[in-house]
Amino acid sequence: MPKGHDRADPHLIFGLNDQPGPGRTLLAAIAHLFAIVASILTAPLLIARAVGLDAASTQYVISASLVVSGIATLIQTLRIGVVGSGLLAVQGTSFAFIGTMAYAAAQLPPQTSNDELLGYLLGTAAVGGGMVVVLSFFLSTVRKVITPTVTGVTICLLGLSLLWSALGNSWRLLHTASAGDAPLLAFEWVFTLVTIGLLATRRNIYARLISVPAGLFAGLLMAALLRGWSAPAIQLDQPLFVLQLLPVSLHFSPLVLMILLPIFLVSLTETIGDITATSLVSKQPIEGKSYFLRLRGGVLGDGFNTMLASCLGAFPNTTFSQNNAVIRLTGIASRQVGYVLAGLLIVLGSLPAISATVVTIPGSVLNAATAFLFALIAHTGLGMVRDYARERGLSVLGIAVIGAFVLVFVPDALTSIGMAVPEYAAILMGFPVATGALIAMVVDRLVD
Repeated sequence: MPKGHDRADPHLIFGLNDQPGPGRTLLAAIAHLFAIVASILTAPLLIARAVGLDAASTQYVISASLVVSGIATLIQTLRIGVVGSGLLAVQGTSFAFIGTMAYAAAQLPPQTSNDELLGYLLGTAAVGGGMVVVLSFFLSTVRKVITPTVTGVTICLLGLSLLWSALGNSWRLLHTASAGDAPLLAFEWVFTLVTIGLLATRRNIYARLISVPAGLFAGLLMAALLRGWSAPAIQLDQPLFVLQLLPVSLHFSPLVLMILLPIFLVSLTETIGDITATSLVSKQPIEGKSYFLRLRGGVLGDGFNTMLASCLGAFPNTTFSQNNAVIRLTGIASRQVGYVLAGLLIVLGSLPAISATVVTIPGSVLNAATAFLFALIAHTGLGMVRDYARERGLSVLGIAVIGAFVLVFVPDALTSIGMAVPEYAAILMGFPVATGALIAMVVDRLVD
């Protein structure tokens, strides 16, 4: 029996500090890879497309995201000094920043170049990451303000806004397609969505883990059968991807920070929940000094890794939650798996063909997959609200949603009657996720 094995929990075969052996370690790492690789590839692709990056920058961001995910996972797992949770905690680009980055990018001057735009987004994200590092030393205060109810409301709003965007993209794709292609694209969209949905709702955890990659593959196969789609020939400038330090000059925008800040705060509280869950499935304490130090290190690691990602040309990183299911599935919580997984992510990111292929995924397939993921985000937020606060939480959600969407129309209404609205205030009111989060914070305190 391996050292650290808990007889009371037959599901945990290898504990945090155990060494499962090369074969089992590799298999467990591959299981984790399947659980997160589609998300790590899709999130930066969607952010890059949403903010309007060119093909070269998009490919760089995707490759960099994989490599940075490996480095960040290694930092979280190793726990270097006070940085990192010391758990098998996997890092990757956060979906929460897709709509937020797109909205922030739209507020920059139209003449902003591709590199300048990326520089403002990454530079401001680095400041946001630094703020998370500082807040990691004040977690008790943060948790009083950003409660599970506030987090759930914000995640639900975020999922709904992203879902609306994905459905809008799908509609535009069908609307601009030829009369012959439109029904084929619609069928590809439905086929991809149904495939992911069927797998994701199975009791078999293996089916759930591969649902998104399998759905994407099924959609591509259907596109090939119906329209003769094939990935364009890939011409690579270099055989290996080389990560660059500061690929663009970093800039800071107070306005962009104001837009990103609510998402950083919510992402911080999500990380607290994820690390707590990982501690639980790894049979580690979820209270006391050791737990608090692990929690603080994990949140600090999130902030540090986001700053690191910005300096290397990738978008904000966060701790993923789906890997807790993999730990339950494999019964292996060993940090050794995290080290191997980090290496696999770095190797994948070092292959330019990976990012070049991802960029060619047809919109019909990608929009269907993202629609499912965004609907899942909204459902997760709603579930958090119901689980933690029930009727009171649903009241906070209703007030926040109605208030946030009413505020969208306030600047135009005030302008129409001759009242001036400060530019920053008008921009913030136009982003319901940010205003909804602020309303939820206030209402949650009032009804407590």
